[in-house]
Amino acid sequence: RQAEYMGHSHCSMLRVLFLVLVVVCVLARPVELGNELHDNNPRWINPCLSAPLVSTSACNTSLSIDERVDTLLSLLITQDKVALLTTSSGAVNHLQIPSYQWWNEALHGVGRSRGVSFNDSAPFATSFPQVVTTSASFNKTLFHAIGDAIGTEARAFSNAGHAGLTFWAPNVNIFRDPRWGRGQETPGEDPVLTSAYAANFPLGLQDGPSWPKYAKVSACCKHFAAYSLENWGGVDRHHFDAVVSNQDLNDTYFPAFQTCVQKSSVTGFMCSFNSVNGVPACANNFLMTKTLRELWGFDGYITSDCGAVDDILTKHNYTETTDETCVQTLSNGMDIECGNFFAANLAHCIGIGKCSTEVTDTALRNLFKVQMRLGMFDPAEDQEYMKIGMVHVNSPQNQQLALDAARQGMVLLKNNNNRLPLSTQQISNAVVIGPNGNATTALLANYAGTPPFIISIVDGISAFATTQFFPGCNNISCLDTSGFADAVKAATTAEVVVMVLGLNVSIEGESHDRTSTNLPGNQSMLLSQVCQVVAAPIILVLIGGGSLDLTVPKSSDCVGAIVWAGYPGQFGGQAIAEVLFGVVNPSGRLTQTFYPESFVQQVSMFNMAMRPDPTSGYPGRTYRFYTGPTVYNFGYGLSFSSFEYHMVSEPELNGLTAAQVQRIADSVHNNLLLEPEPVGTFTISICNTAAIAGTEVVLMFMVPPNAGQNGAPLRQLARSFQRIPFEASECKNVRLAISPRDLVFAGSDGTMTCVSGEWTVAIGEPIQLQAKLTLL
Repeated sequence: RQAEYMGHSHCSMLRVLFLVLVVVCVLARPVELGNELHDNNPRWINPCLSAPLVSTSACNTSLSIDERVDTLLSLLITQDKVALLTTSSGAVNHLQIPSYQWWNEALHGVGRSRGVSFNDSAPFATSFPQVVTTSASFNKTLFHAIGDAIGTEARAFSNAGHAGLTFWAPNVNIFRDPRWGRGQETPGEDPVLTSAYAANFPLGLQDGPSWPKYAKVSACCKHFAAYSLENWGGVDRHHFDAVVSNQDLNDTYFPAFQTCVQKSSVTGFMCSFNSVNGVPACANNFLMTKTLRELWGFDGYITSDCGAVDDILTKHNYTETTDETCVQTLSNGMDIECGNFFAANLAHCIGIGKCSTEVTDTALRNLFKVQMRLGMFDPAEDQEYMKIGMVHVNSPQNQQLALDAARQGMVLLKNNNNRLPLSTQQISNAVVIGPNGNATTALLANYAGTPPFIISIVDGISAFATTQFFPGCNNISCLDTSGFADAVKAATTAEVVVMVLGLNVSIEGESHDRTSTNLPGNQSMLLSQVCQVVAAPIILVLIGGGSLDLTVPKSSDCVGAIVWAGYPGQFGGQAIAEVLFGVVNPSGRLTQTFYPESFVQQVSMFNMAMRPDPTSGYPGRTYRFYTGPTVYNFGYGLSFSSFEYHMVSEPELNGLTAAQVQRIADSVHNNLLLEPEPVGTFTISICNTAAIAGTEVVLMFMVPPNAGQNGAPLRQLARSFQRIPFEASECKNVRLAISPRDLVFAGSDGTMTCVSGEWTVAIGEPIQLQAKLTLL
């Protein structure tokens, strides 16, 4: 965890007191975030504390989990199995096993869901930035720290009877298209960065002093697989068939999920609504059994997404009967259903013998094993995690972490003539304009819980200057322009105008995708009208997950600076204001390509291909393959500091040939626990030439021979990306390593390939250093 402060930026005592007052005022506001989903299930009581289980080997902790589960399974009758194979699991009264809700959310904080309740004794949880903002930090340590903090709060909720222990996070799907409504939940478009998140966040949720014997909570990687469409072009996620080549599966859509299994040892997975190559994901033997369990070694439970089993029969028309649907899901690897399908139909399937004891007991075994790893059948006094209480929720440490994460996720996209940072000595009043200017819940994004407070951007700026707010638009859709006149009038006399535009979950979210990357409604018109009257260049702050076409504000002299904030969480307004006024030196980098509007007008969301197709004019997707123009590139982000790069030692590959690298990569491809030695290392020097402290995100890209041809990527992020703090005028030597995994990509048949020839090592975005490597 790193908080970057500018060397001259110690706040005055008056400003600190003012900010405290702002927070107090915000705390006084009720945070209303919609209806609760909580099922009001009773608190879990260990069934091994009472007869009849207490006297059985199911409760003998000296035995292996498998032996204990064998006993449990032998005691179940058919109606028990039906009750236990849905995520709103019913009680098994004759064994004193309580009902249990498997659906609990923790995407960026303990979130509202079926199993989580917020009430007087558990009123709030820390709301961290949405994942798309956190990932912009490129900080692996931060990813784990947030997971750890959320896991601790989740365990506290569970110990207090306000949640279960199985949390359905993270979302590690690839943000392949900027229109996708749920791309905000993901770490971005790159499989290496997404895999780094998958290696750290879920591990943070689960691990702790008793790991791996006991998991703090259970993490669940979702949505497996190739899920990235909600509702577009007349087709929704319940009907969509994602047609994906083995090539794209293996080097784009699969890596983060494999990482969840082999690096984070996740105990849960979720199969997605969509079909993959004609087979619904929740009935897909290739995905759930052949790949996930047999190839990668997953040892946990697989839940359906909610309603996905019904979709197999009624939306995908893959099966013809309810019995066949039950058989196809359970026999192909799914363990438990979120929905009502099993409750209505599984008993019949079991009764007529189509759903065999083997398939139902295999699913139940996976479920019980996870519950035992969570300590749900073990004495509380043997478990360190049972000591976690509500005092650990929204602790000062977690609040600081949420603030640090928001600061690190701020991306400065434009800063003409050093428009930022603003000086409090020169600026005494500010006008904030735009529908997101005074937003609170919009800063949280989807799958949020109830935070203790939310600092709006107006609140944050008010700590530095007298602030007026004019929304201009009456909502984010900005169809009503009647408020424009007041906003424009206020802008004419303002010392500084901060326009806060962008998106919220009514524009992008679960069940709805965007159709355009333009600013919604008349937001661009509002920006244009304000630009015509301001005395000094405005500052544009953007809220939202998916990329926007910023061609006009990027080139406009009227817009002096652009800050992309994503969805920054409960401290969002403070973090944004601290960047604007120089308390924080921005260091975030984009985790997605910002395309022009022409991209979404040309490209169908139905096309899952990453590689371009010259014959059809399809330009490909993401920085790795996209051949068209961009507004801002993946990895782009400015700082108030200036950094100079110099090569200290040239990269070398230890004399290895392409065939040798290929063999090394092949030997570890399906087992990430076998971490190969670097095939090359080298050193660069980076100097902060500015008189202020700052942090540099060091990105290294590998460019293969004949980049962009025959399925080869244009470039791909190497695994040794780093985030390095610098004092003012400080220089550091940075050691970079090249992994054999950095030198392979999927061939046309899906096998990972290393090609011979001249590779380029490109450092930085934009490129600061380049070096050539030859693989024979």
